[in-house]
Amino acid sequence: MRKNRLLTGILAGTMVLTTLTGFSGAGKQETYTEAAKKVNDIGKVKASSGSPAWDTSREDTVTVSVINNFYTAGEKKLAEDYMALHPETKVVIDVISDNDAYTTKMMTSMSDDRSNAPDIVHGNFLAMAVSNDNMGIAAEKGYIYDLTEMLDEENPYNEGKLVRDVFTEDDLALVLSSSGGKYNTFLPFDKIGFAFFYNKGIFEDNGLTVPETFEELTDVCEKLQEAGYDVPLSAGGESYRLLDSFADCIYRADVYPQVLIQPGDALWDEATMSANKDFKFDEGNLYCDQLTVFSDEREMAFARENGYNTEKNKAMWTEFQKIARFFPDNWISADSTQAITDFESQMAPILFQASYNAGNILADTNALPDDMKFEWATFQIDSFENTPDYFTGKIRGYWNFGNIMSIVKKDDTDHMERVKDFYKFWYSPNGAQTCFEETLNNGNYIQGPCVIEGVVLSDNLQQVLAGFEPVAPSKDGNWVTGFSRVTQADLPAFNGLINKLSEEKIDMDSFMDEMSGLYDNYVNDAISRNGYDLNPATADTPKE
Repeated sequence: MRKNRLLTGILAGTMVLTTLTGFSGAGKQETYTEAAKKVNDIGKVKASSGSPAWDTSREDTVTVSVINNFYTAGEKKLAEDYMALHPETKVVIDVISDNDAYTTKMMTSMSDDRSNAPDIVHGNFLAMAVSNDNMGIAAEKGYIYDLTEMLDEENPYNEGKLVRDVFTEDDLALVLSSSGGKYNTFLPFDKIGFAFFYNKGIFEDNGLTVPETFEELTDVCEKLQEAGYDVPLSAGGESYRLLDSFADCIYRADVYPQVLIQPGDALWDEATMSANKDFKFDEGNLYCDQLTVFSDEREMAFARENGYNTEKNKAMWTEFQKIARFFPDNWISADSTQAITDFESQMAPILFQASYNAGNILADTNALPDDMKFEWATFQIDSFENTPDYFTGKIRGYWNFGNIMSIVKKDDTDHMERVKDFYKFWYSPNGAQTCFEETLNNGNYIQGPCVIEGVVLSDNLQQVLAGFEPVAPSKDGNWVTGFSRVTQADLPAFNGLINKLSEEKIDMDSFMDEMSGLYDNYVNDAISRNGYDLNPATADTPKE
């Protein structure tokens, strides 16, 4: 192997820098804060409006419940700055240890009249707790405050512009899609994406340029392997996102429209599902299907009727194998930690990873001794040089909102005005800037690129995050890929089968036969367990 694992201990022992710097080894580098303030030298955020819309003679508390380490430092700084402007309102950042504890808190705090519930929460976790992960239903039942009217209110922390002015219309449309096109259950702050990280020094040393097509990517991996890198591309189980993208290319035009909830289905809602009516995919508008809503039952009905061993699925796996053969051994069972370590120790010149790990990787590589530092950046692959059979158009990738913060709906008007005001403070360009700066400077996680217009990132950080945005967001194709759609009993067989395919130890026909049996087991189990009705005339009606 080109690099050894002695560096692993060094990486594991490094401390996160208190100020993230650029990753060029030459010359003095600006800190993130310095670079940002050079462009946006405004100091503390100040309100520009007149009198607040609440009783300033009365003290009150706004509680923000957040998961530990995700923007925690930034949120605490926002609270501090806000209370300096509005001393009558105390802002408490309630930090919860982990996802499970957070879900439990949402279940218990939403069980009464919500008077004791937190005010600003991770809306996706609230939806999981009260409405089977459906944010539209959570809003319909009155748990989540609908922000639609607030979009057209003035934001006093953005020179009197409207709240909506810092968002693109495409992003606001995607927010609507989370509730079936009816409610604005949160405002976008950042987005999670997946990208290929690459070691710029190794690329330069080997005369390689950044690939732009899938064929160029596999060619680069082959050349790195020839240069002595046993693992040209490090990846873990999250690599199913690549397979999802291939499924999207194959199925979005003719199959995805078949599995949309339709008029006459038991779950049909004209107000939230009108985008499904007579839907046809438009390759000229890769965002055209973002408001459509899939039916779990129709997915399973399609799977049972068509089977798994099809020419389209074979084409999907054939392309995936071309890149998976460069992954580490047993990557299917590996977590992101090992894949990241392989990249940071320069054992693997390329890494496929999510944006929420970019800040950590940047901190780790900045903390390396000078003789071990290296520059890296990110890129996307959105096309084929020669489009394979059954594939169509551009390759869409995973791209979704990360920090989904919602307001809990309460009856106290005065209190709600304070909550909304702090939310506006946070979602202004200056508030978001502060949140990003403090988060990164304290080694906390960011989820991905900030989507609020006016937030200024350092050139180095922008270079890192720019590669996470795909040509357009894909729909979830996991149901058709069969990736991890296996029963618990079949999971060891599934993992072994994926490893054999990646290591080219099984031919494609045999692979498809074995996958077909595993997927059939999953489909039959899902149909039985959920009581799905596979008759299209009565689809989405659970059996008694």
